[in-house]
Amino acid sequence: MLFNNQAIDMDSTIDGNNNVVDQDMNIDINMNSNTMGMGQNMGMMTTNSPIMEPVQERQINRTFVHQVPHVCPIHTRIVNHHIFKHTYCPRYTCCEENVCCNIDQGSCCNFR
Repeated sequence: MLFNNQAIDMDSTIDGNNNVVDQDMNIDINMNSNTMGMGQNMGMMTTNSPIMEPVQERQINRTFVHQVPHVCPIHTRIVNHHIFKHTYCPRYTCCEENVCCNIDQGSCCNFR
């Protein structure tokens, strides 16, 4: 290992808002030259090209609600039932009749 005693602090935050991804990374590297064993040779360090890391894929799932109106026709039929209840009430009538009766006790001839 090139650096034996080093302190590396890494903080990263990822904010996702619909299609935009903001990524902030703060990296602090503290190297102590006395403990690295390279004391006087610090000026002789060479700069290497950056190391390419594999691509990180981030997935953002979004949900869309679509309102689809459906027409449901409803027909109401009203059936009226008429019930005829027949009731009978008597109507009394009255008539009067005079009967005449003749008692015939005979004729005048009978009185003798």
